[in-house]
This record gives sequence, structure tokens and C-alpha cells, in this order.
Amino acid sequence: MRALWVVVVVAAGPGCQCGLEPLHEPPGSVTGLACDEETGKARPRSHISIEYGTQGDEVDADDEGRYRFDEVPAGEAVVVLPGRRRLQVDVASGRNSVVKDEACRGVPGDDRGSIDGNVCNAHIGDVVVDADVVITLPDGSLIEDRTDAAGHFRLADVPVGDHVLRVTAPGFGKSELVTVTAGEVVVVDVGGRCALPAPGSFGGVRGRVCSPDGGTWLVDASATITPEGDSPIVDHTDVDGRYLLEDVPAGEQVLVIEKGSFRTELPVVIPAGAILEIAEEECALQTSDLRIAVVRGSQYDHVENVLNNIGVDIATIDVFDGSWAEELLGDDERVRDYGILFLNCRSAEPTYLASSLMQDRLRSFVADGGSLHASDQAYDLIEATFPDKIDFLGDDLVRGAADRGAIADVTADVVDEVLAAGLGRTTASLHYALETWSTMISVASDVDVYLRADSPLLDGTTLEDVPQIVGFEHGAGHVVYSSFHQEPGSHPDQVRLLELLMFEL
Repeated sequence: MRALWVVVVVAAGPGCQCGLEPLHEPPGSVTGLACDEETGKARPRSHISIEYGTQGDEVDADDEGRYRFDEVPAGEAVVVLPGRRRLQVDVASGRNSVVKDEACRGVPGDDRGSIDGNVCNAHIGDVVVDADVVITLPDGSLIEDRTDAAGHFRLADVPVGDHVLRVTAPGFGKSELVTVTAGEVVVVDVGGRCALPAPGSFGGVRGRVCSPDGGTWLVDASATITPEGDSPIVDHTDVDGRYLLEDVPAGEQVLVIEKGSFRTELPVVIPAGAILEIAEEECALQTSDLRIAVVRGSQYDHVENVLNNIGVDIATIDVFDGSWAEELLGDDERVRDYGILFLNCRSAEPTYLASSLMQDRLRSFVADGGSLHASDQAYDLIEATFPDKIDFLGDDLVRGAADRGAIADVTADVVDEVLAAGLGRTTASLHYALETWSTMISVASDVDVYLRADSPLLDGTTLEDVPQIVGFEHGAGHVVYSSFHQEPGSHPDQVRLLELLMFEL
């Protein structure tokens, strides 16, 4: 089995006095849209009241008929709408409760509806202001709005049917499928709850995850707490590396942060009725116990430099030369001492390609949870080990048949959402500084394509829109192949993509 490398991070000094939000039962808020019973249309500037216990409050709806009550005690309340219609609402502590008025149905045309909603970033516990809210119709036209100071938005005159509602703001992005019904107002909450957990025996924890060098917020890292005898509580980081776990049993727990082969375990004490704030200086994934093997190849490809750039301790990396196959995949299967194996461009392959036993051992290493990365002219090793995954240019039985790429500058589409989020855009510039780089044609249906671009060839032709970086699962492990690597003259986008790719292993 693959060795399990566990890093235990214990906060020390002032940085470990993680802040606690006040232990009390905060009130909630109540929002809604008031409509006319006869017309079904919104009632702008109508008078709305709320009753809770022996107390209450009243407001006037805005110009679009929306209203909001803040500081409402948790528990049952009654909202009184125009026509003295009374709607009961359960107010959650520290959360926004949406009142759905069944009278809301009147919008232009019989084949249209509208969407009314609120946007919250639960990772930071606050509403999202000035977020762009957009639906793209089949003809390419847009229906859009922007959230106000309370995180509200309204999309009117929306065609019936299913639509993808996209909400974006700096550091926030969310998409939801919304079904619009003719003449109805759909009320949605986007992004979760802006909330504190209810007082009692449960609490929460929030924090951020960054690369080992502290220079990059990591997207889609998992944060997990598994209470004893219960199911795991999991969240994945957003574009700013933020996570939030709610409804966690109070007391001692272990917070596990993972991204690819990188893993950190952090003992925490979850407070009852509050959220534990992990200090930002504790964001870095740890690597001291992750062992990495690198096979030396081309003088231009040194993946160890990429690893060093993201903060991986060079002492955790062992470099092997031409006899790597005998050393790592011999009878003692030393490869299993490592979590990741990197095959640099032009890694020596004759011994490996001639040994079906070594190929079986490498497949077994990955199947049992190991990660494998190969680049450029190491493609023959991937082709021999996983022959059904990637279709490379040329005859599969001829060594180096795919090495036909020309010196070129191309623009690539970053089709993997996690890489695009880390790069900050969906296109990247690639500079192939050396000719005879290895080219792919297509991949199997179970292979993920991270990057696509045109591949100019030495004969003057071009393979259009073909993969440049791909990855796939094999058993419990992961394999990634890239047509380019770190070399002098690489575009900064390529270097950045390779750094981000390290966390996919």
C-alpha cells in the first residue's frame, strides 16, 4: 500500500490564539417580496410588519417590493403583508430567513417569470455586495442585475424553463440551476447562509489554505472534520482559499486539509455556539513528510525547480538518473517509499520499456494511491504503461514518433475550472522554445483535459484544438501528462500552470 504521510501542525505562540466569535445567540433577519393578491405583481413601497412574541417591527418595501427586517429574535414570527395576509416564518439564529409570498405571480407575459434572491458568502459570514447576477439565454442575450447593500437582486421577465444563474464578485463565484415557472416569482438563496451556528453542543471552524510557500491561495482543497462515530463534515475552498465547516460537535476535533498528495492535520477545539477562526498565517499546506522521487532527463527539464518555487523542501526530493527503473521498480519496489514520482522529459526508458514486470509495478504503485507525472518526451513511458488513455501522434510502436512539435507561440484554453481559477483566467500563453516536443491527438472518455491548444508541427501542418495537459485516475492514484515542461524561455503562464499542477498530484 502507499505510505501515508501525515503532517501534524500545532499552532504556537500568539498566532495560535485563534479568534472566537462571541458566544451568544444572535438574532436573525427576515427578507421577502410583497405582492398584490389580485395582480400577482410586486407591491412597491407597501407597508409590512412583523410580530414576534409581544413585540414587533414595521418597514416599507422598496421600489421593487422587497423588504427586510434585521435583529429579529430566533423562533417563530409572523409577517403581515398587504391585505392583512399573515405568513408564519421560523427565524434561524444568525441567519436570513426568506418569506415566500404565494401571491407573487404577475410578470409580463404568460411564458415568463422572475427570480428574487439574496447572495451570501458563507465562508466569510457576510452578504455579497455589488455582485453581478446573470442568466445567459440561448440566443446569447443576458438578463442581469447587481446585488444591493443587503445582497439582494431581482431578475424580471425571465423565460420559463431551467436556467443557470451565475453570480460573480471579487473573490466569489457561484452557479445555481433555477427553474422558472410561468407567472411565478422564484425565491433563491445563493451561496449558503451568512450565519453563526446555533448555541448548544455544535460550533464551526473557518480558515484559508495556501501553498507551502504561502504565496498562492489554493482552490478546491478539502477541509474535513470527521466526528467520532459520525459522517465526515467537508467543505472545499473557494477561489480565495477559504473554507467553512458548520454544525461540528463542540470539543476536540482533528481538522484535515488536503490538496492532491499534500495533507495537513490540525488539532482544534470547536467552541459551542461559535466559529473558530484559524489565523491566516496557519494557511500553508505542509510537505516535510511527503517524499518525492524525480527521474532526471533532459538538461532543460528540472521539475524540482518548480517544486522548490511552491515551497517544497528540497530535502524531501530524491533524484534518480538512468538506472531509475532498476532502483525504483526492482524487486524491492522502492518506488513505494514515495508519494509522487516525476518522470522528466527524456527520462531513460529502455530498461523499463523492455520489462512488463516493471510496468506492472508502476501501475500497481498508482493503483494503490501513488501519483505519477510525466512531461514531453517521457510520453513513451505513459504510452507503454497506460496504452488506452492517450492517443499520441504517430505509430505507437515507434519510439519518439510523437516528437513532432515545432517551435511556436500558441494561446491555450484552460478548460479545467480549478486551474483557471488559480491562474485567474481561462486562456494562457504557451511558448514552445524547443522543437520536437511530444504531441497528443486525443484522449479516452475517462481522461480529463486541463489545457487545449493548436499544436504546430515540424512539417508545417497543425493539429487543431488538441490536449496539452491531461490527467486521469487509476485505482486510488492519479496520473498527469504535460506536453511542455519547465525550461529556459517558457512563458510565465506555463511556469504558473506547472506550479498549480503540482497540487493535482
